[in-house]
Amino acid sequence: MTQPDDATDRTRRAFPTPTATPTETMGGMTETPTESPTPTDEPTATEAMAAPDVPLLNYALTLEHLENAFYREGLDEFADDEIMSADVLSKFDERVRMEVPEYLRTAGAHEAAHVDAISETVEQLGGTPVPEGEYDFGYETPSEFLGVAQALENTGVAAYAGAAPQVVNNDVLAAAAGIHSVEARHASFLNLVNGDSPYPAGVDGAKSIDEVLEIAGGFVTSEVDPSVYETGEDRPTHDRKAEDDTDDVAVLNYALTLEHLENAFYRGGLETFSDDELMNADALADFGEEVRTAVPEHLRTAGAHEAAHVDAISETVEQLGGDPVAEATYDFGYETPSEFLGVAQALENTGVAAYKGAAPTVSNDDVFAAAIGIHSVEARHAALLNELNGEIPFPDGVDEPKTMSEVTEIAGQFIVEE
Repeated sequence: MTQPDDATDRTRRAFPTPTATPTETMGGMTETPTESPTPTDEPTATEAMAAPDVPLLNYALTLEHLENAFYREGLDEFADDEIMSADVLSKFDERVRMEVPEYLRTAGAHEAAHVDAISETVEQLGGTPVPEGEYDFGYETPSEFLGVAQALENTGVAAYAGAAPQVVNNDVLAAAAGIHSVEARHASFLNLVNGDSPYPAGVDGAKSIDEVLEIAGGFVTSEVDPSVYETGEDRPTHDRKAEDDTDDVAVLNYALTLEHLENAFYRGGLETFSDDELMNADALADFGEEVRTAVPEHLRTAGAHEAAHVDAISETVEQLGGDPVAEATYDFGYETPSEFLGVAQALENTGVAAYKGAAPTVSNDDVFAAAIGIHSVEARHAALLNELNGEIPFPDGVDEPKTMSEVTEIAGQFIVEE
């Protein structure tokens, strides 16, 4: 099983310095959750001139403080044996139960690193980071702890999806998109261990700032100043579309190329292999019956999502006056169910990187919002497939992007006729 790199350093580098270029803003993660930093009480000299994204960053920071404190306190409260013996995990085999404490520590390390990176970025942009609050998460048992974790991570996915279209700075947006998909990876695994679908919808929904703050307020016992989240009415236009970017139709057709690829992959594989063959794949030999019997349905659901993405993107391309690219002919190269699962893992993780790389180039707000919602679903798929292939569902604290040319080269390996 692979483990994450230095979480804090990579996450910090994912956010821009005032002079950073997009290629300078990527980076990896630590493993141990830390205390969230407390900012100075005195406003900085440049506070009145803070960049327009500071309120949105402080909103994200409020959620990251909440999640960081949640994991830190819960992992102090419950021993590994207590977590592994949680009632909610009783139906799972020993392999899954033994993974849970370490995966929770990794998720906690991600949230701690997000706190550090966002706090530093707020300061660099002339603002004052919101401090960590005081919380009451209300759990009393390990099962309740896992249930609250699931709720918080799914709320985080919806929160980032709702706020992302409002971000002005493209470097901030790119980093936020990388965190958004990691929250989705966390949520996917926590859905799984809580007995729910890792990916319940084909497009993840968004929540407004007010909706999310109301949810977060159910855990916050200290006072919160809502004025720090006010974005004002005179916000500048986002800079998602650079002068040399392709237009939205071209970006959508690029996404459609990937969705055709994934749709054909699942369709073909599920026709080739029976449920019994998939459940008995060598790659799944170490899993118990609870996981193995659910795999065919999880794959069918992922395939249905990709088919729905094809339909939705095709329709949008036509609405924007373009011609949707057609499905090609493919050779995915698998011969066994295990190889099929391995290719699925590679395709879904490539999809995450592709959407992260392309989303900041989309100009139309509605198209962008839909793309972000698909981006996190690809991440949910990828998390489960990582797990099934013996790798950590969320290997990094910030998901890395790939350029259109990089993804096109990867996809081209499977295309035999366009």
